[in-house]
Amino acid sequence: MHTHAEALIEHLLFFFLLVVAPAWDFHYMRQLKLGRSPRGKIGVYKTLCTWVWVTTAIAWAALGFGPLFFIRPGPSDIAWLDIVWVRYLIEAVLVLFVIGLLLPMGIAVWKNVTNTPRNYRSADALKPLEFILPATMREREWFTFVCFTAGICEELLFRGFLLYYLHVFPWKLNLTVALVVASVIFGIQHLYQGIAGVMQSAFLGFLFGLLFLLTGNLLAPILLHTAADLRVLLMLRPAGAEAARA
Repeated sequence: MHTHAEALIEHLLFFFLLVVAPAWDFHYMRQLKLGRSPRGKIGVYKTLCTWVWVTTAIAWAALGFGPLFFIRPGPSDIAWLDIVWVRYLIEAVLVLFVIGLLLPMGIAVWKNVTNTPRNYRSADALKPLEFILPATMREREWFTFVCFTAGICEELLFRGFLLYYLHVFPWKLNLTVALVVASVIFGIQHLYQGIAGVMQSAFLGFLFGLLFLLTGNLLAPILLHTAADLRVLLMLRPAGAEAARA
């Protein structure tokens, strides 16, 4: 049973995630891109982590840990996942995603440990986002905290809270529809990356959501989300170092 105060908090939190957060991201990222931000990258990292953790704490206080971290779909909620070939297909996609995520990370770590020269080809693909990516050691330290913050809090908010809000209370949407809507809202958070970034983020959000439904909790999505963000640090050239280009 929800009190009026709890319901109001959930409505405001949903509005914040849908409108305020992406507007804030877009504004400050644009300032960074244009080189006009007095905060600089670390200032944006700090502000981002602050509002994400505060928002997560509010969601936790309103719903409790259980509804945020666990999900127990009913047989009719996701009947399509019980179709054998659909389930195998989804599991295959998730396995390929994990391999595609962890294999390059493993190779990068191995080369660093063995002092094998790297050409950092993958860093070139991140050029359009260099305005927000860390360049100095201090920025890399703060960006690491951003990665853990995103992995933990964004999963609790955009998978845990949004699926509860859209499917359980108050909207009571079909769980599949709720997952799609939550994934789109997650994609909108990355509007500063352009349409391609929005679509990619929405797709990743959908995959993390499927993993949430399949496992019944957010542990695996949190670990994969964190790893996906930390991977960026391995792709970037070391701060202050000149790396050979292919």
